[in-house]
Amino acid sequence: MANYMLEMRNIKKSFYGTTVLHNVNFGVKAGEVHILLGENGAGKSTLMKVLSGVHRPDSGEIMLNGQKCEFREPAHSLKKGIGMVYQELSLAPNMSVLENIWLGNLPKKSKVFVDWKMAKRKAEEVFEKLDIPIDVTKRVSKYDLGLQQLVEIFRVIYQDAKLIVLDEPTSSLSEMEVRKLFETINLLRSQGVSFIYITHKLDEVFEIGDRVTVLRDGEVIGETVEDIKQVTKDDLIKMMVGRDLEDQYPKEPAVTDDVMLRVEHLTDGKNFHDVSFSIRKGEVLGVAGLVGAGNSELAEAVFGLRKIKGGKIYLNGSEYKVKDPVHAINNHIGLLTRDRRSGLIGHMPLYVNISVAQRKSMSNFGFRLRRKERAQARDYIEKLRIETTSENKLLRNLSGGNQQKVAVAKWICNGTRLFVMDDPTRGVDVGAKVEIYKLINSLTAQGDSVLMISSDMPELLGISDNIMVMQKGRVSAMLSAAGCTQEKIFEKMAGEEAHISS
Repeated sequence: MANYMLEMRNIKKSFYGTTVLHNVNFGVKAGEVHILLGENGAGKSTLMKVLSGVHRPDSGEIMLNGQKCEFREPAHSLKKGIGMVYQELSLAPNMSVLENIWLGNLPKKSKVFVDWKMAKRKAEEVFEKLDIPIDVTKRVSKYDLGLQQLVEIFRVIYQDAKLIVLDEPTSSLSEMEVRKLFETINLLRSQGVSFIYITHKLDEVFEIGDRVTVLRDGEVIGETVEDIKQVTKDDLIKMMVGRDLEDQYPKEPAVTDDVMLRVEHLTDGKNFHDVSFSIRKGEVLGVAGLVGAGNSELAEAVFGLRKIKGGKIYLNGSEYKVKDPVHAINNHIGLLTRDRRSGLIGHMPLYVNISVAQRKSMSNFGFRLRRKERAQARDYIEKLRIETTSENKLLRNLSGGNQQKVAVAKWICNGTRLFVMDDPTRGVDVGAKVEIYKLINSLTAQGDSVLMISSDMPELLGISDNIMVMQKGRVSAMLSAAGCTQEKIFEKMAGEEAHISS
């Protein structure tokens, strides 16, 4: 491959006798954004882990700037100028934003002393360019997932990488932050920095990409040669899933007149204030807002993870005084967190994750009823079409879309009636998204309700019945999804003054 800074030739990788990558050829030019697409489980992450030195290929070779390289570990690939930003963050939560950005790469005044003044100034410049107020001296865990994602991205950029792999970089970012990130990518691209950009948001492919490669079942299905405009979104979907998707947002309205949840003037005194809304049975209420709008904190408060300082919640007509998550679970409320790792147990089998919220029905005198748990898991594997060889398979070995189905199954089998979902399709491929949307339809069809926070505008418009927009911790608009536009939502998200409109 002429003029390629990176060439991966005939890469093959197997795990326990199962071939994950079949002689994959992949190349990146200097100063380009090369999009890597594929369903969850297609082999994208494995290919990138081979590139970064996490895995050693069974066969094949990697050429970097014309020289053959064998990466023994991530530190080795980083030394060669390859930086990885994984979807699942790898920050040190108890260290400051500043320390995380410069981790292992601190500027020094001399051989002994760190130049903290320069480190702080440069870190602050990053966020000033993004127009995001942040105190870089605070612990990174104090900030939400969106800001943590930006910290992870800029940590790699500051390590002077010449090839940066971004795995779902916008999955937790607001629309405004996405724009700023793209500006940064374009600037670095003009300076000769290359990117491998993994995403499930197909609109981003045409906005930021130069070329695209599609993987399916560990093989390269198709690659554009020079111009990404040679393909359409439908072409890419067909290459990814092997079939046409008739409807990306298969919404089936099921709203009734009965109110399941009513919230009046709710506040936690810090993240959200005077929030009022209601959700009817069978309704999907979408929630939109920029990072810092208080969306996720509101979800946590309804589930009992965050203390409420004022206001009232009514559940099925009766006042519901939130005590803690156990109390919420007993009242048939379930929370799907934005970060799957915090709601599931990766090192435990699938059947344990499905039954973990069932405290009484799956135990007897303090002992878990494993046979009953496994039988239940097999039932939900079939119902939700979870792709796995066995209910005994470790959760961490499932694809992102199947992990999300397990998260939903965990709450369904516990008798949940109000599902609070925070970015339920984050990091999930287009085919699995449709499966999750159909799953949401099945919940609302039986009278369950869904409070769905999402950073994906088309998803909000396609799956919600109504949309609540939050801005600076307050409700700025209540909109009907029918006839609404992305522009209108964004206008209400970014407006200077909160006001209600319909």
